[in-house]
Amino acid sequence: MTRLRSYVGFPLHMLRRPGQARHVPRWLASLLPAPLRPTVPWLVFDAIDDLERIELRGARVFEYGSGASTLYWLRRGATLTSVEHDPTWHAQVRRRLPPDTTLDYRLVPPEPGSHADPADPTAYASAALPGRCFKHYVHQIDAIPNGSCDLVLIDGRARPACLVRAVPKIRPGGLLILDNSDRPYYTAQLGAALADFTPTIYCGAVPGVPVFAQTTFYMRS
Repeated sequence: MTRLRSYVGFPLHMLRRPGQARHVPRWLASLLPAPLRPTVPWLVFDAIDDLERIELRGARVFEYGSGASTLYWLRRGATLTSVEHDPTWHAQVRRRLPPDTTLDYRLVPPEPGSHADPADPTAYASAALPGRCFKHYVHQIDAIPNGSCDLVLIDGRARPACLVRAVPKIRPGGLLILDNSDRPYYTAQLGAALADFTPTIYCGAVPGVPVFAQTTFYMRS
């Protein structure tokens, strides 16, 4: 009942927040069953709006964490590599892909690990899955040439480690997108890794859940 109340009352919270009222219809649409739900990445709505202004046809996109974003990049005509750690979710997303879809969709489960600090980019750890190591998952981007990615989305596990490995892959003018960037430990131990990037921070509602969150776009100078 508490969960239901949070969904029912959330549009009222959106109406009270500056700039968020216009997203209420889109948030409600994001709650529809999968065949009817708009295909957008589960990022802050204002960030999605700015993505819509970017030409993505033929763009080289790499994402950690699959789902609605996977379908979105394909709909926009991008060349996509997607990495997923969860076999059940990987199968669900694959069933939603159009039959003629071409993408590099990788299932890379974690290995056994220790209860390491998830903020440490050398630990390959995830706060949501303690005792697991995501080293193989994180290093999936390594074979991609440096400076060749137009966009990398980090919305999966071991995000500090993913950030460090993704930074050299972004071309000048390209985007590195970090979702849930309001969690400070994601970037707390990165040092100067993002020194060549200009951040744009988006705060607001996101599809599918009754919360306000934060997405950051890092553009390479």
